[in-house]
Amino acid sequence: MKKIFLVLLFGFLISTNAQSFEKVFKFNEVYMCGPSKEKGENFVIHLDKNERFIIRSNEYNYSSFENTIYPHLWTQNGKITNGSLSKDGSVYNFELTSIYAPAASASYKSIKYFNVNFDSATYVLRIKDFYADGSNKMYGPDVGVCWASYNGKKING
Repeated sequence: MKKIFLVLLFGFLISTNAQSFEKVFKFNEVYMCGPSKEKGENFVIHLDKNERFIIRSNEYNYSSFENTIYPHLWTQNGKITNGSLSKDGSVYNFELTSIYAPAASASYKSIKYFNVNFDSATYVLRIKDFYADGSNKMYGPDVGVCWASYNGKKING
């Protein structure tokens, strides 16, 4: 009876772990974006086969499938980050959201509107800050270039 119980328990643990690994993010493509290739990247876009993403920007991750929580430290603002994606042809419209810990920033929420055109290998970035008094501020656009770093199917060149 003990052996049957152990075999069943072991089988259950293996099947549970196998299902968990299916949900683990595994990137298929990586792209870099910044003011120019020479100046380096400000954004690193990781896409998986289902176009879920993690974008790394200024030491923070923005994920399309989970919130990422950062503690408030001397070297970084405490915040919760996440992201979403909508597409218009070869233009990927990423919304990268930061919700700040109290007293970590003047604004309590910031959204980076990061629009990447994979046909032209360019991007436009606009940032909007939201404040506790209900006001908000949209900053002027930044533009730059993107390039494939790993298995980049969307950019030729």
